[in-house]
Amino acid sequence: MNLLLIIAVVAVVVALNHYVGAWAGFVAVILIIGGFCVLKWADILMIRGNGIYNKGDRKKGLELMEKAYNTGKLKGTMVVYYSYCLIRENMNEKAHEVLDKYIAEGKGTPADLCRAMHNKAILLWKDGRLDEAFDTMKKAHESRPASDTYGTLGLFYLEKAKAEPQLSQEAENFLKEAYEYNSDDRSIADNMGTFYLEKGELDRAAEVYKALLAQPQPSPTPYYRYGLVLEKQGNYEDAEDMFNKALRCSFTGVTVIKRDEVTEALARVEKLYEIAEKPANARKNGEE
Repeated sequence: MNLLLIIAVVAVVVALNHYVGAWAGFVAVILIIGGFCVLKWADILMIRGNGIYNKGDRKKGLELMEKAYNTGKLKGTMVVYYSYCLIRENMNEKAHEVLDKYIAEGKGTPADLCRAMHNKAILLWKDGRLDEAFDTMKKAHESRPASDTYGTLGLFYLEKAKAEPQLSQEAENFLKEAYEYNSDDRSIADNMGTFYLEKGELDRAAEVYKALLAQPQPSPTPYYRYGLVLEKQGNYEDAEDMFNKALRCSFTGVTVIKRDEVTEALARVEKLYEIAEKPANARKNGEE
C-alpha cells in the first residue's frame, strides 16, 4: 500500500513537470515529504518522544509515545519498548493493557513477542505474582535465550529458591550457566554475586563485583550488593563508599532494590565504622 502511494505521487509529479513546468520538481519534493510524514507519523512521534524521554523530560516523552501508540500503526518493536518505559515509570496498569493486547494479537515477530513476554513477566513479578512471572519468563527464555532473559530469569530463580529450597540446586545451575554465557552482563553478574553473598561465599562474591564494577554502572543494585559484601567482610569504609555510589544512581520501576534499603544500609555502616574507629583513636591518643 505504501509503495503504491509513492508510485502514485511520483506519477503525478512527472505529469505536472511535463504539462505544467519545471517548478513541478519543487512540488514533487513537498508531496513526497508530506506523504512520508503521513505514512511514518507514528514512528516520528515515537522517535521524538524517546529522545525527549532520554534527555530527562519523561512525562513529555511518554505523552508523545502514547500518541504514537494510539495511532495504531506503531511497529511491534516500538510497542514493546513503550511498554518497558511504562514499567520504568511504574505505570503498571497501562503497561499490562499494552502488553496483553500485543501478545493476544500474536502478530509480532518471534523476537518482539519474546520481549513482550519478558516485560509481562516483570510486571507479574512487580505485582507479587512470582510463580506466574517465573513461568512466563521461563517460556520466554526457552523460546529465545539471550543475556536479558538469562538475567531476569536468574533473578526469579533467586526469589523462588528462597521460598522453595528444593529449587536451590536448579537455581545454582542456572545462575552458573548464565554467568558462563555472559559474565559481562550487569544483571547476570549481579545475580551470581548475590548468590555467593547469600551463601556466605564472600570472596567469590567480591570477585564477581570487582569485575563488574571495573566499569561504571547505571544501576544502583551492584553497588549496593557489593557494599553488603564489604560490610560483611568488616570493610565499613569501602562499604560506605559503595552505598553512596548506589544513591547517586537512578532508581526506576525496574530497579530491583529500593532507595530506602540503601539509605538504611548506609546509616548502619556509618555507625559500625564509627564504633570500629573508636578503639583505634583511643590507642592513638594514648600513645601521644
